[in-house]
Amino acid sequence: MRAVLSDIHGNLEALEAVLADIGKQPVSSIYCLGDIVGYGPNPVECLELAMKWDLTVLGNHDQALLFDPEGFGVSAARAIFWSRRVLESIRRDDLWSFLGERPRSHREGDFLFVHGSPRNPINEYVFPEDIYNPRKMTRIADLIPRYCFCGHTHVPGVFLEPEGGNGEWQFFSPEEINNFWRFDGRKTIVNVGSVGQPRDTNWQACYVLVEGLDVTFRRVEYDWQKTRDKIYLIPDLDNFLGDRLGDGR
Repeated sequence: MRAVLSDIHGNLEALEAVLADIGKQPVSSIYCLGDIVGYGPNPVECLELAMKWDLTVLGNHDQALLFDPEGFGVSAARAIFWSRRVLESIRRDDLWSFLGERPRSHREGDFLFVHGSPRNPINEYVFPEDIYNPRKMTRIADLIPRYCFCGHTHVPGVFLEPEGGNGEWQFFSPEEINNFWRFDGRKTIVNVGSVGQPRDTNWQACYVLVEGLDVTFRRVEYDWQKTRDKIYLIPDLDNFLGDRLGDGR
């Protein structure tokens, strides 16, 4: 069994809670789909944990930490520059090397792992409403071997190709499928949600377990107020980055 998680964003409390939940499952490997840093108050601690995992691909915030944030809002950019200063201050070459060596995508047979999308692994969003954009979905699907796992939007769910490849794609939230999905041969995209900043109105950290063709969505409670209060104490992290944790937005 494999655990697949994404979008930690420096939220140590959420990550530790997820890892504790993973520890209760028969998990043999942990895959991360990027964005270890950004927004949250503990970039170093989250990176140290990520270095132990079997796979971590590069997210857009991770890339921005290495270079410069392009297309970021003011709050997101300030958080990246703050995170960079923190890493520079502790002089940890191993953390910089780890980030710099992350792949943009990873494929294992029928399975593709990316942060954003197969078409643009780091930056392209695939939102639930994109099922009404057949041109976009078709172009993305052309690049999927069969099954794809992604993050980036912080909104968990399953995108399913129409029967025969014609017609509209479908999107199912975890609640609509009782938190379980079995791949059936059709091209499918699974967004694993976010550990550190969910945006589906559910504040609990989200990740998935994968065993064969079975995918199970997991939600994990954590002390989000503790993370919020840490954010309040850091002038370069806007207070709303802490407030939103309780709203799941």
